[in-house]
Amino acid sequence: MNPANKIIYNVGGAIVGALLAAVAIFGLVQQQGSQTQPQTYKGAITYNQ
Repeated sequence: MNPANKIIYNVGGAIVGALLAAVAIFGLVQQQGSQTQPQTYKGAITYNQ
């Protein structure tokens, strides 16, 4: 493998990794923002909300 190919693969991999990280972070932010129910502590856990 010549050095130019190695650089291209490294740059491509970095871009793909950054995109995946951005999508993951965006997904987490969306999930956090969509929780309208306030998180309140209850001593007893109830499953039938």
